[in-house]
Amino acid sequence: MRAAVSFLIPYALWTFACSSPPVDTFTGGSGAGAGPILTGAGAGSGSGIGGGSGGEGGSGSGSGAGSGSGGGMIVVDQDGDGLDDTYEASLAESYLPFLSLDPDDGCPRGGIVYRVRPHPDDATRIHIVYDHLYERDCGLTAHAGDNEAFGVTIDPSIPPPAGILAMRAVGHQATLCEKTTECGACWDLPACATAMKDGALFPVVFSSKDKHAGYVEKDTCNPFLACLDTCTLAPTSAKPPMVNAGEPDAPLVSNLTTQGFIHAANGWTEQELFDVNPWEPEKDFGGAGNVAGDLVDPAFVPPACP
Repeated sequence: MRAAVSFLIPYALWTFACSSPPVDTFTGGSGAGAGPILTGAGAGSGSGIGGGSGGEGGSGSGSGAGSGSGGGMIVVDQDGDGLDDTYEASLAESYLPFLSLDPDDGCPRGGIVYRVRPHPDDATRIHIVYDHLYERDCGLTAHAGDNEAFGVTIDPSIPPPAGILAMRAVGHQATLCEKTTECGACWDLPACATAMKDGALFPVVFSSKDKHAGYVEKDTCNPFLACLDTCTLAPTSAKPPMVNAGEPDAPLVSNLTTQGFIHAANGWTEQELFDVNPWEPEKDFGGAGNVAGDLVDPAFVPPACP
């Protein structure tokens, strides 16, 4: 690939522990219902999970409509996007679509760098961009490194997979072969293909054989419409290692070898891919595109699906 370059927690019994700042502490009292984990002020009475300590505002640097009785909660938001970082990791893992790599793909080794944030068009939704990084592209124009991104809109109040509202992929971005595909459950989007994962039918993201171009509409991935690409529904979903990139102004990772999955212990051998900073705007991922560009590219933002 060549790349162009409030919110409610659904689980009231979440417990976080971390020693790194920034940390927002919400103190306990009495009230009813569960409140949002957000940095910033919000109206609320009583407290509990995300609750204020009476009236408007709250203790720490944020509050929300609070509830429950007693207890407190520590929110660790190192990337400053208003979401607890451990919660972000849980969302990225549990709402990850079925990843269909061709069983005969010649170079499947990879991992995912992701970014989780409130959807830019509706803060009650969550936008996740997953950038699937491969050690090699082994198609006709083979080279070290390959980055293929796709975006997902989720409703975190609905458990997965039903909470996955829309998906968008851009295969072969910024080339003559570029194809954008979308699917979802809102507006006039086509329905997503589904396959069994973790005991439920998840929407599928297809990766073309050897080239890894991403598609969420399988019929578009064919030799006549997409530069000789072919896609196959795999018998099981791929499960690559994943790392949270954080936000552009507050990264959570700056080296995908020491802080991620690109190292010899995982079988990687392409030395030019070692020690890559996913937020470095001037450096491409081997012979592919720029990871930092993928993480902020609006092309990978599906609709908020109100």
